[in-house]
Amino acid sequence: MIHSSLGGRSRAIALGAVAILVIAACGTTTGTAAPAVTTAPGATTAPASGGTGQVGGQVNVWTAWGGGELAAYQEVLKPFIDQTGIQVNLLTIRDQDLQLSNNVAAGTSLPDIANPPNPQRYTEWAQTGIMKAAEDYLSADDLTAYLANTYGALTADNAANGVVDAKHYLMFVKTQVKGLIWYNPKVFTGTAPATWDELNAIQPPSGTSLWCAAFESGDASGWPASDDIANIIMRQSGEQVYVDWYSGKVKWTSPEIKLAYQTFGQKVAADKVYGGPNTVLSTNFQKAGDPLFTTPPGCLFMEQATFMTGIMETNTPGIEAGTDYDFFPHPKFNDQYAGNIEGFADSFVMYNDTPQSRALMAYMMSDQAQQIWVDQGGTLSASKNITKYPDLVFEKAATVVGGAKNILLTAGDQMPSDMQHAFWKSLLDYTNDQSQLDSILASLDAVQASAYTPAP
Repeated sequence: MIHSSLGGRSRAIALGAVAILVIAACGTTTGTAAPAVTTAPGATTAPASGGTGQVGGQVNVWTAWGGGELAAYQEVLKPFIDQTGIQVNLLTIRDQDLQLSNNVAAGTSLPDIANPPNPQRYTEWAQTGIMKAAEDYLSADDLTAYLANTYGALTADNAANGVVDAKHYLMFVKTQVKGLIWYNPKVFTGTAPATWDELNAIQPPSGTSLWCAAFESGDASGWPASDDIANIIMRQSGEQVYVDWYSGKVKWTSPEIKLAYQTFGQKVAADKVYGGPNTVLSTNFQKAGDPLFTTPPGCLFMEQATFMTGIMETNTPGIEAGTDYDFFPHPKFNDQYAGNIEGFADSFVMYNDTPQSRALMAYMMSDQAQQIWVDQGGTLSASKNITKYPDLVFEKAATVVGGAKNILLTAGDQMPSDMQHAFWKSLLDYTNDQSQLDSILASLDAVQASAYTPAP
């Protein structure tokens, strides 16, 4: 899945890394037409709330999804097509920020609906009318429902959520939570530790490591480690330091960021992590959880997002949620910041205001669409109304999202490309040799000084 992470940047991390492999295997470089979702010629009456009522015509939609996620979206769209008679033309575009920006610069047409651009473009594109606000295209009732039913951390009045001049430009349709600690309940039978220190003080059985980790992901190697350290910073030093850091306003050599690297280092230390640092660096991230299920087990814990459930079930056929794998939330560092969680969410932006676009945006926020997405598996809803999930693990994950004070953006996705890749590489270098931390952070400061425009 390439997804928009709470503010909508297409990138190669998390499930995004999986999707790049899937798309690349199909031979695509910029975009591919999705399998037809089609169609019905229709009448011209206006849609009712949620996209019902015959409308007819067409709507052009760009999505970054491929594989199972694209198939799930097509299932979501089927009732909409039946209800409205609108033909949905789907195109998979891997790097939507680049393609959208090129189209804007060239004055060529944009899709009716697509994912958001890089967050650094939000204000300009909102104020110049490139992105359309939900306040302008949703009915008053639908807008009230969207703001009331969507998790508050996603719609809060801040720029990261795509809120510009008190208007909402991103419509969130589903979400995931990161920083969950996965384990095998048949191996770890203790109480979930409340603090990071308690977690790292657990003594695993002889021959079993405390942690499993894997950071290899082709050109995006290092992104799983970046999620880990992001979780530490937001929960150790708070949301303001976290946002200022990925915005280029906090130096990498600052005490807060150095402390986070050192804390992350406890996890990947040779005496803590399965196979030692070399194994961590050379193992693909999709295999990180495999040693949880070996005999004897290779490790007790593995940190990753909710999407990891499908990967674990594929790699170890027959395991079941709640019986063979479960999670507890990331333990706290202090009470003050315990309500911060790291997440990412898929969102859409309207670029062309048409009756068909209005109908589809209204439908995607509806409980009907949200429930279909959830029923396909592997995701959480963006709506608080959705409480029925395919398994107890996802039901529990939904309570984590619902109880969050802040769902904070994936930091690397909010950084300029040069900074993002330097960040990922720094974590590989640090895992390989923790004695080089000061020089690694100084190098990141140098990249930061040139990567941000305007300079921080």
